[in-house]
Amino acid sequence: MNRMKLVFFVGVNPAEDAGRLSAAYRFASAAAEADINAEVRLAGDAVLVADPAFVATVPGAVDLRRRIDDAAARRIRVSVCPRSVERWGIKDDQITAIGAQPLALSEILVDVAEGRSVFVHVG
Repeated sequence: MNRMKLVFFVGVNPAEDAGRLSAAYRFASAAAEADINAEVRLAGDAVLVADPAFVATVPGAVDLRRRIDDAAARRIRVSVCPRSVERWGIKDDQITAIGAQPLALSEILVDVAEGRSVFVHVG
């Protein structure tokens, strides 16, 4: 059976709803455990999760940080929207620290359109 990659998209501000961010990481981890290719996609305000000073102020930060660190340790793919990163002034070393890499949305959409990936909106 040919399985598509699951892309768990989240764009919510961590300060407003850390639970959605945490859920995206939880879903990607569960997919990896089931041997399903998965990715967490951070866009919009969600890229603020790369700023450790900001995350420290977020309710539920300890659980969120644990999920982020676990995903990085397990090499779960995490991509960030380059435009959002630029907008919020997130630095390259912050992106690397959460195990992420910039990836244009158009690249993800091509994979979706060609049947290699499916987009799952988490928040």
